[in-house]
Amino acid sequence: MYALLVSSSPSLQAHLSGALGSFVETTVNIEPLLSGSRLQAGDIVWIDADNQDHAYIESMCRGRFGAARVIVLSSVPDDRSAVRWLGCGAAGFVHAFSSPATLRQTLTVVESGGVWIGVGLMQQLCSRFGQLSGPEQEQSYPDELTLREKEVVGQLQLGKNNKQIAKELNITERTVKAHLSAIFIKLHVTDRVQLLLKLATGLKAGS
Repeated sequence: MYALLVSSSPSLQAHLSGALGSFVETTVNIEPLLSGSRLQAGDIVWIDADNQDHAYIESMCRGRFGAARVIVLSSVPDDRSAVRWLGCGAAGFVHAFSSPATLRQTLTVVESGGVWIGVGLMQQLCSRFGQLSGPEQEQSYPDELTLREKEVVGQLQLGKNNKQIAKELNITERTVKAHLSAIFIKLHVTDRVQLLLKLATGLKAGS
């Protein structure tokens, strides 16, 4: 695995190096990566959004300059930024100066193919997505979704976890997981983060 930090901040470079060990490479500017990138599937790039061109970061997240997974860092993270970068395809969005334990956990999740946004931010985003989508969004759900699946999605948009959804709908957690798996397949997403992003941005199934 090739690992890279893109940041012009000496303090961030020192913080991540201390948390994760020495990187294979550190660069202060993203542009050189775009002209002759050697990034491949399985590689991970940490990008400091506070001092890099956002258009370039978006292109990196969308895989236009290699198949590496991108983790976007910011010292001032917020819901809007999370929606933007995760919606572009980032594999993670995290506070640049998170604790070493959080940064290591982020790396572990992304290395295993998951998406990292943190537990606290997940709850905030769920609430935000609920506001963006609203009850009227249900009418735009694909016809393939059953009434129960729509109810599960509605609970998910309120920021509820599987246990809470099960209690609210009077079903088992195992049934909730089964419904979510079916929903992911029908809406062509791999997890609840992508599902919420799709609903929040108004994307159609299969897009």
